[in-house]
Amino acid sequence: MRPFAALPTLATALLLLGATAQAQLYGPPAPPAPPVAPAAPVTPPSTPAAGLALGAPQDTLREYRLSETTRLRYDDVQVEVSGGTPEQAAPLQNSFREALRAREGERTLTYKQFLKVLPADGTPGRYLWNSISSEGGRSVSSRSLRTLGAAGEGSLAYQPEAAPASSDPTLALLTAQLQAELARTHAELLAGFDPASFGLLTGAAQSGPLSPGPLRPGQTFTRVKTLQPAHPLATLPGQKVAGAPLQVEQQLRFESEQDGQLVFFRQARVLQPGQVVTGSADLLLTLARYVYDGELRLTPDGLPVSASRDEASVIRVTGRMNQGDLTLTFGLTVTSTSVLTLTPVK
Repeated sequence: MRPFAALPTLATALLLLGATAQAQLYGPPAPPAPPVAPAAPVTPPSTPAAGLALGAPQDTLREYRLSETTRLRYDDVQVEVSGGTPEQAAPLQNSFREALRAREGERTLTYKQFLKVLPADGTPGRYLWNSISSEGGRSVSSRSLRTLGAAGEGSLAYQPEAAPASSDPTLALLTAQLQAELARTHAELLAGFDPASFGLLTGAAQSGPLSPGPLRPGQTFTRVKTLQPAHPLATLPGQKVAGAPLQVEQQLRFESEQDGQLVFFRQARVLQPGQVVTGSADLLLTLARYVYDGELRLTPDGLPVSASRDEASVIRVTGRMNQGDLTLTFGLTVTSTSVLTLTPVK
């Protein structure tokens, strides 16, 4: 979902804000009371494990076909507008429901996915991901540079297409927000098959407790993901998370070596099942269900062979927002699913 710097009215916000395919809803009726902080404790992330050393030589090039299908559904929708006159309340309520209808549905994207191992240039290792999709009759390329760390920390740098700088501060802000969202979206896509997203892949062999070595069955590598359910008030300006965000820990568990490939299975655990948002709107998010399944296969030198990833979440969202004399109170359940498949070409 792309954030906007300023929106004159809530009705305008509901119509302008875009969709994201990261979450979905499903749950019980929304209480009319304002949100309260969830009482569930925060579970600490797992301790990092020793990883696998990148052994692919410089200029190694791999090509894959990538497909991702996402589905978004809203259930148990309750919307009430109090204050003002019925003539004032009806457009606001209708705008909210229209924004929901615009987001729901299924979307499939296919990519030509490339990986190229680059010169290390003094780092433990570097490679470039290039995801090329066709949307609206034109080719869209997303590129991110992965720089490995000695103990799995590393970095991922999104490389936007070159564009002339704008002297308009509003346009410059919107451009920066768009680039940040594109970087986040590409990083999330790559997490479906890039072992370094889980701290699994490191550079040349290092000494110490996290030095690369033979993988052991049951060894687990993790990444923390913040869930962001898509709804019309999600990106209003001035929103702040009070306390811990809604988070899960995604895990890759090493199973065995099969036919010269390293096989990992996916699993997950919930770190923080609730989230409070304050600001332009007061919101309470409660995670009812989360599923993370599939496998990842790697070559012994650390490059992906194939991947499958099934992810689903059910999040209840309740909230309240004041707009002049009007108060919008809503509740809905967001059900989100994402199915990703990566297959080799050469």
